[in-house]
Amino acid sequence: MAKQSFNRLPIIIVGCILILIFLLINNSVSIVVPGSVGVVIRLGKAQPKVLEEGIYLIIPFITTVKALDVKIKKAEVKTAAASKDLQTVNAEIVVNYRIDKNNAVKLYRDIGVNYLSTVIEPQIQESFKAGAAKYTAEALITERSDVSAGIRESISSRMEQFGVIIDAVNITNFDFSQEFNRAIEEKMTAEQRALQAEKELERYKFEAKQKVETARGEAEAVMEKAKAAAEALNLKKQYVTPTLIWLSAVEKWDGKLPTHLFATPPVPVFDTKNNNESNRTDIKK
Repeated sequence: MAKQSFNRLPIIIVGCILILIFLLINNSVSIVVPGSVGVVIRLGKAQPKVLEEGIYLIIPFITTVKALDVKIKKAEVKTAAASKDLQTVNAEIVVNYRIDKNNAVKLYRDIGVNYLSTVIEPQIQESFKAGAAKYTAEALITERSDVSAGIRESISSRMEQFGVIIDAVNITNFDFSQEFNRAIEEKMTAEQRALQAEKELERYKFEAKQKVETARGEAEAVMEKAKAAAEALNLKKQYVTPTLIWLSAVEKWDGKLPTHLFATPPVPVFDTKNNNESNRTDIKK
């Protein structure tokens, strides 16, 4: 029995040596995957230089590498605040952030890996409360882009000291009390009606102006026509003589005398002997 135990001893030793070699190899290599950096911890102390993506040999058992994700991440926070006019505002805020790789060691040393719940979410809530207090409840809706920009600036200044970069802040939802929502809806409806009435008034004014311009144009056309007729009449007066008038009457006369001489107007009698001017006589009853 003792001989069998003695024969197994080399196998056990070899197994232990293999396990030790595996542990040495496993703890001597560190891999930093893309989108992350490695914080080197040696004898419990964070080293100032971070490791970029790749494979690294490290001193086993006394050195470890903690990976920090530096890709853009999304934080969604539901929060509430009081507006400038003391209306309760519930909001959902989405923040895109990332870790500054140059300050990854400081972030790990000061906060650790739970930086989202430790600093980012509280800073988002605090920044929204400070920003909402500058606007009325109605302005929070109508000036949402300005509110988001102000909150982003506030969060960025607060998170800069921790090595966190804020890329974007979006307010995805606002929620107010039912009474306030009803008041906003009624006000917007009244404004839309007023705007529609103003547009109708402008349309009426435009149509009336068109009618005035049309009437003015027609009046000017009549005046021009009358002026042209008057000028034509004056021109005729300059060139029409009694001889021309008498000649025109002769040309239009068919040469027939009236058959009844009673109760008729005087009939013109022409003197053909005088070619320059005809003498007119009246045949009387």
